[in-house]
Amino acid sequence: LNVYRHPPSLAEDVRVTDAACGNSFTVLVCASGRLLACGTNGSGQLGVAPCAQIVPAVPVVHPSFQVSKTKFVTVEAGTNHALLLDDAGDVWQTGSVGSSAPLTQVIRGRDACFIAAGGHQSYAVTTGSSGGLSRQFSVASDLLLSSAHSSSKGVKNEGWASSLLSRFDSLVAKVVIEEKIIDESNESEGEAASLPSLASSTEELLSWPAVLGSLFMEPSALDSFYKNIIYSDIDCKFVRPAIAAAIQRGVNRGLKNLKSCGARFTYPASVRCLLLYLQCPLFSDEAVKHTSGSAGLSFDENGEVFQLLCETIVSLPFEGYRNFVAWATCLYSPDQFSSILIRPLLCHLDIILGASGSDWRFRHQLPVIISVLKWFHEASEQSVPQIVAPEAFYSEAVSDLPTEAMYEDLSRWKEANALQRSQQFFLSAHPFLLSAAGKRNLLQVENQLQMVQAATATLSYDAQQRGFVFDPYWVLAIDRKHMLQQTLQKVDKAAPGELRKQLKVVFKGEDGVDAGGVTKEFFQLLVAQLFDLSTGMWVDMGPNNTLHWFNPSCTWNQDGYHLVGILLGLALYNGVLLEVDFPMAVWRKLLRQPLGLEDMVDKETSRGLQQLLDYDCDDVEDIFCLMFEHVYRDSFGNQKTVVLKPGGSDIPVTSDNKEEYVLLYVQWLLVDSIKEQYDAFDAGFMQVMESSSIMHVLRPDELELLVVGSRDLDFSGLENATEYEGGYDADSPCVVNFWKFVGAASNETKTMLLKFATGSSRAPIGGLSNMSFTIQRGDPEGRQLPSSHTCFNTFILPDYGNDYDKLSRCVNRAILECEGFGLQ
Repeated sequence: LNVYRHPPSLAEDVRVTDAACGNSFTVLVCASGRLLACGTNGSGQLGVAPCAQIVPAVPVVHPSFQVSKTKFVTVEAGTNHALLLDDAGDVWQTGSVGSSAPLTQVIRGRDACFIAAGGHQSYAVTTGSSGGLSRQFSVASDLLLSSAHSSSKGVKNEGWASSLLSRFDSLVAKVVIEEKIIDESNESEGEAASLPSLASSTEELLSWPAVLGSLFMEPSALDSFYKNIIYSDIDCKFVRPAIAAAIQRGVNRGLKNLKSCGARFTYPASVRCLLLYLQCPLFSDEAVKHTSGSAGLSFDENGEVFQLLCETIVSLPFEGYRNFVAWATCLYSPDQFSSILIRPLLCHLDIILGASGSDWRFRHQLPVIISVLKWFHEASEQSVPQIVAPEAFYSEAVSDLPTEAMYEDLSRWKEANALQRSQQFFLSAHPFLLSAAGKRNLLQVENQLQMVQAATATLSYDAQQRGFVFDPYWVLAIDRKHMLQQTLQKVDKAAPGELRKQLKVVFKGEDGVDAGGVTKEFFQLLVAQLFDLSTGMWVDMGPNNTLHWFNPSCTWNQDGYHLVGILLGLALYNGVLLEVDFPMAVWRKLLRQPLGLEDMVDKETSRGLQQLLDYDCDDVEDIFCLMFEHVYRDSFGNQKTVVLKPGGSDIPVTSDNKEEYVLLYVQWLLVDSIKEQYDAFDAGFMQVMESSSIMHVLRPDELELLVVGSRDLDFSGLENATEYEGGYDADSPCVVNFWKFVGAASNETKTMLLKFATGSSRAPIGGLSNMSFTIQRGDPEGRQLPSSHTCFNTFILPDYGNDYDKLSRCVNRAILECEGFGLQ
């Protein structure tokens, strides 16, 4: 109304119940059931004869009001038309192109209950005469309308939507029959007569996003439709290429129609069609040829249609983005979210990276595809619980990129400022695409380069040798009996740069040469001492008291916590697995991620706090009897009280402040109560890893996997991956008996055997099947016990021949009684 500078002026007895605005026109619905309309009226959008404009508002009465007292109840507006719903459940439209009447009835006798309009599209939800919910589109192309009408002749009470889908089913069935007839007649070059009609109808349907959206509300229904027309039981060289080409043209036309008609992408209905296009299975079919010159069914060669789809998605306004994510998270099940939405994007990402080789940084398709993947990844991560596992976003092509190229990209990203990061594309800015194994390899390259830099920093000229010399290792020479004390002394004296050299451990009095195995045992023995309960540094919590948490009462051993942090950093830096069991909260804190109620170590307390939050009655104060304080007993049995906020002992917890209480309680338990202990631990860890990229690259669970390894020990996978040396092969009698022994052993024995052979009782990232493991033939007479080179994951097995009992006895004795390096 303000466009024409005429302020609204209505009589005192006029009450407006609904209103809608289009492009320079306004329609009001009054309580009396009539309309008041004003503004531009070139297409008759005000419900009266077309004219330039009408100001002030003109009344419009329902055509049946005089006869049946029917009233308008709801109005929606598009660009140049309005959609009206009356109390009889019929739908009317103003601004109808080609209609002789300015007010046209578009749906009658179907009990419409909801209408929507936007741009040049209109929607109506009807209940139908049967009472079940159904949908009927009121605006469609001439071909679709004629198809629906022709297929529904003589079919009473059948909606256009079901009629149209039935027509597609009939066309597919005809094509199948016609192709069988052609095949039986040996006409190799024949083409089904109904194929052009099926192809053109498919193209036309996909070119109208509004109609596509009105037909398919369930992803499974659209998935069935796609598969019916693409993968029907037709073995003919003409049919599938024709349908694929029609789908490509239809999606391309539909996306261009969305842009040309100025679709309002802030509305949920106009955004959902983008998901429907993404759902097309041809985008992720491995048998489809997406690049020229490759074998397979040709579809969207060079990815132009898919590129246009992704560009349309990432150009959505903020409200459109929110609606897009809401549709994706609410409408699609976890399996559909992964297979229907994520897979096409990963498929095209793999195609681009595979086809472009070393020039992947310059492929213009990458940024938009990865941006859409990032939206889905963030939506999944923010949902409780997560929609899909993080592994669903791993890209095989990204993980297979040369580690050197990925490290170069990571270095460029770290050196770039905020403006450069916003203007340039960095693959490393999206670590969710990289598998855990790929991240491990990337960090290994980074650590190795830092080791070289730390070693060359001590470069000096030796006049006697007439050359430059440097020490590439930080050598830790210690006595096994005084390991903890001597390690503390060595760490205290070490310069920061020395800790970033490669670690080499020497046990005094032992002949072992450290090629990795001595370092592994050093960490194992030191961890056992530092995490012994007698130190008083830890409290055991979690299931079966298997998790270590900082003891809030331990204020006397900050050096111990600092050493544990350094130990953790050195193990990660040198690629050694540790047998430590921290709750996930520790790994989250190391990566500077926020903590919440789900990170509580004491699950009993966590459940109690959750019950408080879930309690929705007003008598919280009387039922729970809590104050803003925490009463507990320390390690010495003394009762202590912590006030969670000023005056908290006198502030009761109520339904209004219970969220604040839980927040402060969790903050105290996970952060404030262990601040001194954790700060010392964190300082030690960062002393080694300060310049590492772990903060950006890793998730908490991946950091835990890198440091601790996996408890999932698949020995059948290890058997398949094992290599043999010294005359053994997989069929050697002794080898067969060895794997028989492993298969019959207890989990404890298997763990001890793995530790004996590799120096660790955990599996690395990727599991035992991805670990390098060798069985080497030892004493051919079978008189010795098995031994191992833990540096190289090599198990030396004497040849016991077919004597299973002797092998079992010797292996058990070796793994139970042997410790140390060299000759004892």
